[in-house]
Amino acid sequence: MKKIKAAFQERKNTTQFQLTARFIGLLVSAVFILSFLIMGITIAELYESTEEQSVLLEESLKNTEADDAAQWEQVLSNYASKDNSPYLVRVALKSGTVIHSSGEAEELYEEFPRLKQLFFLDRVLWTSDMEPFYYRSFEKGNAQVTILVDMEDQFEVIGRIFSFTLLLTIVVIGIGSFMTYRFSKKLTGSLAVMNEEITKLEGSGEEQVLTVPKTPQEVRNISRSFNQLLDRQRLSLKREQQFVTDASHELRTPLAAIRGHVNLIKRRGEKHPEVIPTSLAYIDKESKRMELLVEQLLTLGRLETLAEAEAFDLSLLIQQTLDELSVMMNQELNVQIKAGIMIKGQKEHFYQITRNLVENAMKYTETSGTITVSLDSNEHQLVFSVEDSGVGIPDEDKAKVFERFYRVDQSRSSEIAGTGIGLAIVKGLVEHYHGTITITDAQPKGTCFTVSFSKKIENEDFFI
Repeated sequence: MKKIKAAFQERKNTTQFQLTARFIGLLVSAVFILSFLIMGITIAELYESTEEQSVLLEESLKNTEADDAAQWEQVLSNYASKDNSPYLVRVALKSGTVIHSSGEAEELYEEFPRLKQLFFLDRVLWTSDMEPFYYRSFEKGNAQVTILVDMEDQFEVIGRIFSFTLLLTIVVIGIGSFMTYRFSKKLTGSLAVMNEEITKLEGSGEEQVLTVPKTPQEVRNISRSFNQLLDRQRLSLKREQQFVTDASHELRTPLAAIRGHVNLIKRRGEKHPEVIPTSLAYIDKESKRMELLVEQLLTLGRLETLAEAEAFDLSLLIQQTLDELSVMMNQELNVQIKAGIMIKGQKEHFYQITRNLVENAMKYTETSGTITVSLDSNEHQLVFSVEDSGVGIPDEDKAKVFERFYRVDQSRSSEIAGTGIGLAIVKGLVEHYHGTITITDAQPKGTCFTVSFSKKIENEDFFI
């Protein structure tokens, strides 16, 4: 019993059940309201029609010349003495004589004191056999005239209309409930399929996707968005797995070298002290490389960190970064920075973008070469570029240089300092601010990295 109750409660909480219940509730309410309106209008029309008939009969009787019993008998025989007549009339004269329009009328008026009255329709009376009559009374001369109009036919019409309305209500509710159930099942069926597929995805190692239904549009959009999210997650997972592999490899190499020189000092340091300075210098070099690698790995991990944006002078920040790097720069530096460009963001992010791009240019440009750094803006966008006259990047490698640990010239990677993470950091930060970074060939040789930001980011001003 508890299982049945729990299953019902679970089904009761489903979207299909709630949609069906609400639609059926609305349908039943609408049908009942419509039925009551039809019945109310019908009753009002029939009541008004009966009232008009009795008023016409009253006016006709008032216009007669009847004064004594014989004359009233003659009048009643003309107006209401027929067997199928709905009018039952009694005339009570002041002399005590009572004239009835028919024998049926006489029997009914004997029961008159016991007739029941409706509280909301005081002119409708009921017999003990539940026969309805419309009541009207007036005086004419020395006579008190009472009219009862038989309303049995009218109530039969009302009964038939009520039966028809009830039947129609049941049919409409039945068909409407079935159609509503089918509609809600179709509407929620896509969600049920989606839930089942998501459950299967959880324990499946295969790269499956959700089925995208044609309708409804909302579920179709959700399925597409979820598939896009799955693609991004899988791509991110692959990148992270590759990142862990590459990071392990990059860290293993300097660690192995450091361990080798430590063991060398242990074995030969006492008898051959001349190896100690060389080994210590190598250990220092590799430890600095590891320090830089760890620092950049932490920078990559902090790219998604949310921090409050602040307004700052980007022109001044880039100039300060160039002044900091100029003491290590052997190349000629050409600076073309538009002054006073204010933006919103995190200073550290734009410092990393500038430093990594300039250091990358320094690594791959000979000492006699030139590095050009420019910053400009207009009413639509901001453009920051770093151009060098170095070795350049082949077209097939331009898209790969932003991958973590990727080095264009693998044969010279040991000669050129670096970790292969700097450009990955730059791309991540640029995309964090919804910007774009492109690589083009410089003339006559070299490479130009161009970073562009739109004036507005997510409906907010990026420029100040």
